Amino acid sequence: MVNEETAYVATRSGIKALHEGHLTPLVEVIDEEIKAFHLCHHRHSIFYEVLSRDGGALSVYEYSLSVREKSLVTQFQDEMPATALACVDEWLLRTSPEHLRALHVSTGTASELRRFRQEPEPSDAVSSLSVAYAADVVDRAEVFAAVPGNGTIMRIHLQHDGENRLTERASEVALHAGDGSDGISGSAHAPEHVLWSRGELLFTDGCSLRSLAPDSGRVRTLLGRAPGAADCHHPANETLEPAPWATRLSRPRALAAADEGTGHTSVLLLTEAQVILVSDQPNTCATSSANDDESHCSAENSHCGWAEGADPEQRLCFECGELERWAAKLQPPADPCSLELAPRVGTRYQLVGCGCVPPPPISGGGDDAGTIQAILAVLLVITVLVCGVMWKRRSRRAAALQELYGIDTAEFHTFEDNES
Repeated sequence: MVNEETAYVATRSGIKALHEGHLTPLVEVIDEEIKAFHLCHHRHSIFYEVLSRDGGALSVYEYSLSVREKSLVTQFQDEMPATALACVDEWLLRTSPEHLRALHVSTGTASELRRFRQEPEPSDAVSSLSVAYAADVVDRAEVFAAVPGNGTIMRIHLQHDGENRLTERASEVALHAGDGSDGISGSAHAPEHVLWSRGELLFTDGCSLRSLAPDSGRVRTLLGRAPGAADCHHPANETLEPAPWATRLSRPRALAAADEGTGHTSVLLLTEAQVILVSDQPNTCATSSANDDESHCSAENSHCGWAEGADPEQRLCFECGELERWAAKLQPPADPCSLELAPRVGTRYQLVGCGCVPPPPISGGGDDAGTIQAILAVLLVITVLVCGVMWKRRSRRAAALQELYGIDTAEFHTFEDNES
């Protein structure tokens, strides 16, 4: 929220405010379960939906952060719980596996915008909503919706009919389904969560966090493995790496961002393992390195490091300070220069520009190999000399026997007293 430095988190039994590492309860429910919640920046309030213990009644509330009071928006009977909520102007958008609705906050008037088909599979139900220009009049707002069933992200335009109701004026596919590739002709693979933040649409796609620039249509993968890859990692195996593509994420659960009026550009990504702070800050090293050139990026005293993955597009010139902060947060803290010793998660690092000494080359003709060869040669010479001396002594012994007894060999017998 603006000037509050506060994040809000919901559990099944309540909503809490996280400020400077401390959790403060705001809402607690008894004999009910929170199924969905949404922080509405322009109303300075939280919307949340609860399901009664018997499973029959759903209630939607608005909790004002200014006066610390809640008010009932509307109630439903025998409906499926919401999967996502999003505010726009004077309305609250609510999506469930059955339909997409708009609720007028002051009167509770409901407008059905879309009814989703249940059969045949896959369903065209919306899993997540986010609104661009939510504080503006509803006719100018743009609603983005993730549709996992067909792998697309939709953009929906609404209009007010004058009776506290909304209708869908138009819609189009903002991002088509495909193999999850990046670039101008990029595509989605399995979008699950969407979030509008500062002119870009962020979305989770499989085990990755990606972004879409609506004006240009350019898609970027910000964090995690490529969409369409194998299953997400187990929460215990989730790792954050200096190179974004090398990061291994467990399944994403939610996205959140600061209000447009704040100076924060960070995004919070909730996975099955932790909450990750993702900052898309300007990278002075990437802008100063000519065409992602490794030699220019990692030059001595450049204060920049180089990372290179297996794919041609996996190239990054990054600031050394970011690498140092990453190494300091590891448990236990690590030496960032150790990344040069061997590839890590399929990524090679060049850190001369960060003050690291490059590792010595490993070669079969090096000093160690030469030393071993010299030792073996000396041992071979000694073995030949010993064999020569033994052979010469044996020859002299045989010559003496021949001269004395006329034989080349001698036999010895041992007699004991009891032998006859």
